Amino acid sequence: MKKFMAMLLTLVMALSLVACGQKADDTKKDDAADTDDSLVILENVVDWGETEPYRVLVQKGDPKGLLPGINKAIAELTANDGALIKEIENKVASQETYTPDSVSSDLAAADKDAAASDKPVLVMGTSPDYPPYEFFADAAMTEYAGIDVEVGKYIAESMGMELQIESMNFDNLVTSLSNGDFDMVLAACEYTEERALACDFSDPYYTDLPPVILVKAANADKYKTVDDINQASVIIGAQKNTTKAMAAADMFPNAANGMVLESLVPTLVTELKNGTIDLLVLDGNVGLSYVG
Repeated sequence: MKKFMAMLLTLVMALSLVACGQKADDTKKDDAADTDDSLVILENVVDWGETEPYRVLVQKGDPKGLLPGINKAIAELTANDGALIKEIENKVASQETYTPDSVSSDLAAADKDAAASDKPVLVMGTSPDYPPYEFFADAAMTEYAGIDVEVGKYIAESMGMELQIESMNFDNLVTSLSNGDFDMVLAACEYTEERALACDFSDPYYTDLPPVILVKAANADKYKTVDDINQASVIIGAQKNTTKAMAAADMFPNAANGMVLESLVPTLVTELKNGTIDLLVLDGNVGLSYVG
């Protein structure tokens, strides 16, 4: 009898340990779900309509007479079904991507050399937090890269000028251009009536994918329709002074009052991962870059 009871107790203890082990594993799974900050793009939820192409911005009235030369270079870039643009896309796709937590107005090292050139200098303003259009190709963040950067280089070379790049938060670029701090702005900018009051536009040089909405993978199933997003309780993030912020406000008016606007996209991505915001609206290729 004692032997039987001893065996029974041993069996009970073994089962208890198995049960505890299973519970611990489940806890680990729950913890993993809570800490999973991977991002995905919401698919087939919103139809944003027609996508506006990107253009180069110059001072209102083009006082420096830059637009004819800029448009000539754009015509070359977009000729033959955009063959040169496609070469730029391929080059940019092979580069490492680094984005800053803050943007300094200091020139990158490579561009300081440009200022010493015998050629006239063409100053381009941009915000290097927007891959694949503008970013840094090195961890030290001294080498500007991106589709817009390559387009800017081509424009400068076509006009017999040396490109100099200066960085600034996106929401200040148009004001600084108006003040004469830059000769042109390339920063994935579309035409808007508001911007047209402050600057002039080149011909189109590139058309992005439609906008996308980023969300934490663990929360993606919450948002199946526009109505799921268009609620006062849903916090949407977007970059300041962008057409994506305006589009999100128009598409989701009930959520617009609580929208979080930041100067830099990396800040918004961090807030999305931390749960400060629920969703993030970006240009299509930019959203893909940050998910990647």
